[in-house]
Amino acid sequence: MSVTARQTLETAGLASWREVSASALLHNVGTLRALAGTAKLGVVVKADAYGHGLAPACAAFVDAGVDWLVVNFAHEAAAVRAVLARDVPLYVCGTVFPHDAPTLVEARARVVLYDPLVAAALSAASTARGVVTPVHLKIETGTNRQGLPVGDALALAMQVRALGGLTLEGLTTHFADIEDSTDHRFAHGQLAVLHEAKRALAAAGFAVPMVHSANSAATILDEGTRGDLVRVGIAAYGLWPSKETLAAFSERHGRAPPTLVPALSWRARLAQVKDVPAGAYVGYGRTFRTTRASRIAVVPVGYHEGYDRRLSNVGHVLVRGQRAPVRGRVCMNMLMVDVTDVPGAAAGDVATLLGVDGDERVSAEQLASWMGTIHYEVVSRINGCQQALLAP
Repeated sequence: MSVTARQTLETAGLASWREVSASALLHNVGTLRALAGTAKLGVVVKADAYGHGLAPACAAFVDAGVDWLVVNFAHEAAAVRAVLARDVPLYVCGTVFPHDAPTLVEARARVVLYDPLVAAALSAASTARGVVTPVHLKIETGTNRQGLPVGDALALAMQVRALGGLTLEGLTTHFADIEDSTDHRFAHGQLAVLHEAKRALAAAGFAVPMVHSANSAATILDEGTRGDLVRVGIAAYGLWPSKETLAAFSERHGRAPPTLVPALSWRARLAQVKDVPAGAYVGYGRTFRTTRASRIAVVPVGYHEGYDRRLSNVGHVLVRGQRAPVRGRVCMNMLMVDVTDVPGAAAGDVATLLGVDGDERVSAEQLASWMGTIHYEVVSRINGCQQALLAP
């Protein structure tokens, strides 16, 4: 990030913020575009763009030339439409209720479909506005999350054909474990069920323009899964779906994996630095006691903002390019770190919770390992702070 951009943030009075690298997102889109081949490139921006900030991420992805944006809820579709500078196809892949229909139609969204009541509501809302809403039937192939078995999906397709205001644009499914294993036989079985559904619909006279199933891992690893659209999520933000995906790429292709560049940094300003004597306790529950005279800094970020309580006495942040360990329990809106070994640390200094400072880095993968979870959770739970879209 440029010195000018950093100074702008530091003089803006922000307690905490996210920095999103537009150049990193552009690089990742280019990498994924090459892997997607002839398939349309859809990027998932649900969950506040995986914690990166909806508005800056959408702007960067659209500028990078992605074909579709993908969200989970109707309210996200409305929010995306509100921030887009130009029209881009928008697909809602998650939970949709009948009462969401007017919002979805207003947002000009394509909609995943597996509920006849939602079909009827979308038809009514679309007809009332004089538009046609594309729908994508979700096929249950083994994840047992959303979707319908092939026979029920065929019945719903017939309902869609009978209703006004709808058009059947796609068939879709979602893989259960393609990022969790280097053995993808189960995923290939799921893909076979999806193709069976396509054949069943074709036999009933339905020409479905699009079939899609590929998430980030599938897009990276398996050309046969890509279909007409890929729906990449975590990889677009520069994070590998899993270590298994990384291993599988090298094993399958016999070459170094493509480079993905993490786009997100999360920073906050030290609110206070105080001298604490040896033998003093820090934080709730007295879970940490100093063994020497220490300098303890207060960071105005806690578990409400997404810095997980499991990082208590485990994690560290970066201050002036050096590691400062978390001391005591992470609180709702603040945490304490030890800056005894950071010369000159003072209130107002920047603490990096995620990202690079000097020669040091705190990665999403490292935070996830400390928390005992996955990096998807780490980034998507960041909230309650302002963000800026900044070139590095």
